[in-house]
Amino acid sequence: MVPFFPISFLILGFFSLILHTIYVYSRFGVKDVPNERSLHDTVTKKSGGMFFIPLFLVATLLFYFYPQWTDSAFVFPSPNHINDFYLLLAGIFIFSILGFVDDLIHLTPKLRLILELGIVFVCLWGIGPRTSSFGYTSIPQIVQIIFLTVFLVFGINLVNFMDGMDWYLVLTFTICFFSIGIVLPNFFSKPNFGYSLYTILFLSMFGFMFYNFPKAKLFMGDSGSLALGFFVLFLPLLFHHDSQSPDTDHPMLWDLTDYFYLFPFFWIDGIFILIKRFIQKKHLFQAHREHLYQKLTETNLGKVGSLVVFSLLNLFVLCLHFLFQHLRLGKFTILFGLFFVSLIMYAFLWVCALRKNLA
Repeated sequence: MVPFFPISFLILGFFSLILHTIYVYSRFGVKDVPNERSLHDTVTKKSGGMFFIPLFLVATLLFYFYPQWTDSAFVFPSPNHINDFYLLLAGIFIFSILGFVDDLIHLTPKLRLILELGIVFVCLWGIGPRTSSFGYTSIPQIVQIIFLTVFLVFGINLVNFMDGMDWYLVLTFTICFFSIGIVLPNFFSKPNFGYSLYTILFLSMFGFMFYNFPKAKLFMGDSGSLALGFFVLFLPLLFHHDSQSPDTDHPMLWDLTDYFYLFPFFWIDGIFILIKRFIQKKHLFQAHREHLYQKLTETNLGKVGSLVVFSLLNLFVLCLHFLFQHLRLGKFTILFGLFFVSLIMYAFLWVCALRKNLA
């Protein structure tokens, strides 16, 4: 048996494939009927999140209580941080249920927003996040919690809004996995457990990824996108490390500006379209086809080509970030440099997409 890839990983991935196969080819399930705003043209199953999210939660708890099944390949929280671990899992579970209910009966935006704010606030209050904001660490914790509550709910809904193309979120979160490792080099080592959770998540999603590849037979729905958005944005707040930052004499903390590096073009595209629709006095919560990745699918690139383009752009920024870190540039120099580069490339791609002749 290979020490770093025990048989339990194969079982989890295989079970995920079987579970999603049963759902895709069964008669029951939630169906997504295409309309003029959809990128798909056939009735397709959705709410795949109601399968890979529970599987992720169950597998995580099993591996935590029975570590011998992983041959010590995973790192799990110490007793001092176990409450943070449980709050993360609880938040993922609640957001998945909330998303599934929304998939079924379509909750009103105001009701869903109130519920999301309440869930995130309780989870943040429970962990007492220790972060910095633009390098400042002396901000009162209650102010941090309130601001993070609003910001995280915005980010979670942005993930939900951007979930419109096959494999788009899958590739985005894959790149996000490596981005965190550059921002916080010790994030995937003891006593942190980010590597373990990401690995279990990808294994649990194996069946979904298989059926979500273009042309998709399964969508994750709100039950998946809301839960994944919470997972990706909440997990860095659990970072516990007391080593010194190379640029300051302060402990290395997760900074609010670090969220940009997780998926730069994701943020730029989502926020730009929201501002654009707000100026045009359009309904912000209404589905549409105005995002750049949607425009690219209407060109010769198609869905697969659009995925490749967006992935390469994010990877390019990821490599630049790694280079700037290696050159020991200042935090703000890196942030504004990468933001400027990303904005220029986004604007160039937008102009090209309008011509609809990309090859």
